[in-house]
Amino acid sequence: MADESAKKTRPGKVVQFAGTLVGTLVGSGFASGQEVMQYFTSYGTLGIFGSFVTTLLFAVLGAVFMNYGYKHASAVDFSSFRFFAGKYIGTFLQWFTILFCFLIGIIMLSGAGATFNQYFGLPQFVGSAIMCVIALASSLLGMKRIVNLLGTIGPIAIVFLIVIALVAFFTNFQNLGNADAAVAAADAEGGVLRGIGDSVSWWFMGAVMYVAYNILAGVPFISRMGAEANTQKEAVLGGLFGGFLLGLCAVCLNLAMLSTYADVSHLEVPALQFAQMISPAVGIVFAIVLLIMIYNTIVPMFVSVANQFVTEEQDPVKHKTLIVALALVTLIGGQLPFSILVNTIYPFVAYFAIAFIVIIVARTIYWKVTGKTPAMERDED
Repeated sequence: MADESAKKTRPGKVVQFAGTLVGTLVGSGFASGQEVMQYFTSYGTLGIFGSFVTTLLFAVLGAVFMNYGYKHASAVDFSSFRFFAGKYIGTFLQWFTILFCFLIGIIMLSGAGATFNQYFGLPQFVGSAIMCVIALASSLLGMKRIVNLLGTIGPIAIVFLIVIALVAFFTNFQNLGNADAAVAAADAEGGVLRGIGDSVSWWFMGAVMYVAYNILAGVPFISRMGAEANTQKEAVLGGLFGGFLLGLCAVCLNLAMLSTYADVSHLEVPALQFAQMISPAVGIVFAIVLLIMIYNTIVPMFVSVANQFVTEEQDPVKHKTLIVALALVTLIGGQLPFSILVNTIYPFVAYFAIAFIVIIVARTIYWKVTGKTPAMERDED
């Protein structure tokens, strides 16, 4: 192996990796605030500790998968699922992630419908249909350059979210002390949706589940991104920084929603309310940013799921037919309420994701204790 010390860690590349990781994992559920509402805010002020746990886990797991990609860039079987979980469980998780991507498409269209409804007053179906048609047209025409360009919206949206969340929090800081009472009152009326459990005592598991299902869908892409790093330090720092930014956003959104609970707890897109609190102009900008993020998530989803069965190169007609079928099914599923979909699909996926994380921890400890080095190390020549 060549001496890695001769290679330079590029700070600009670290930031680029972090931004790409953010763009990969952020979606309508995150940006809308609905996920944070269910997995942190619904547990009252204990959810603040949960958001700190999430920040730590996002950073560590981001570094783990980026590091895997760097060290196994030249592997014939490049699959972090099979590397950590073994041939059979790993293959199952790989196909399960494809199913999850399809379910994410349903959530994205529901989120689009909720956004159009809450801000523009359009019916849920009309909003979902508009997004579906635009995404379908892009998928069929292969507008990769547009999708790649819009991929930069992820980091921008995170910064935007953090800013409006902090403004909402500091403007309503005095209400934070009443947050637990407000959550308890809503709970007594049956108006609280939680990611897991029926009381605030489940706050820790809520934080773990939140990280688990978010990271699962991004594992293949994050790992592949690590293979592009110049040094191991560059890969690890990119993962750490990207995970930290995601966690920071969750912390800020949670604080904002706790301090404005009475105003946002009943909304499908609570983060949109923060933007509108600042000004109508900021509100419409955020609504547009959120819709672009949904578009940017759903187009690759259509193409990625279709590619698992037949690629455009193998059979263009079958490929396009499958994309149309996927679009129709997701449009139908997207008519379900956004908050209910988030509350149903994500916990289901999270259990499998948590099992994967446990396997990663167990195997890493085993490798450290036994001194055994896994195969498929990166060729540094």
